Amino acid sequence: MLMIDKFISNAKPYWKAYVEHNFVQQLGQGSLSKASFQHYLKQDYLFLFQYSRAISLGIFKAENFEQIFQAQQMNADLLQEIQLHIDFCKSWGIAEQELFGTPESSACIAYTRYVLDCGIKSGLAELYVALAPCAIGYAEIGKRLSEQNTDSNNPYQDWINAYAAPEFQQSAQNLADNIEKLCADLTASQIEKLQHIFNTATRMEIAFWQMGLDLS
Repeated sequence: MLMIDKFISNAKPYWKAYVEHNFVQQLGQGSLSKASFQHYLKQDYLFLFQYSRAISLGIFKAENFEQIFQAQQMNADLLQEIQLHIDFCKSWGIAEQELFGTPESSACIAYTRYVLDCGIKSGLAELYVALAPCAIGYAEIGKRLSEQNTDSNNPYQDWINAYAAPEFQQSAQNLADNIEKLCADLTASQIEKLQHIFNTATRMEIAFWQMGLDLS
């Protein structure tokens, strides 16, 4: 079993609560309220800014040029996602100027600063495992919702398609591959620490979805 699959398996029940959250279910059904989706979009924009900062720590923490390239590629993929996100916001009536002026929610602050803290005080393995629930989870959600529903009348179909797209799926797989390499020579106690980080970041993802539903 791959390391990322072990982390997911050991993250129950958090992982199931994350990828099958009511926010996700309503997205797939097209029944999510416009207000909740707009609130989520604005907070996710702020989240992605901090996420990019966290990925950039991968260059600082790198021990060779291969790792520098991997971090650079991850950030390049994220910057493409951010542009897509800005386009989403425009189509939902949210100007980029409004995004800049939106206060961060408590859920966004808690999650992103946790990831940054993992990256600042630890190594690449801790950083990438903290980042993993977002990328790996969204890839799983996008793929599953795409397979369940291809209703062109779903107002959120473009969002689903974006995360089901081969490009995003490959980006998530690249992160899983990097984690596999970084965990190869770690001790059981080090893996246990990484599992705790993965579980915590997954719990933060649950709170982020709930923030969208609650408009908090």
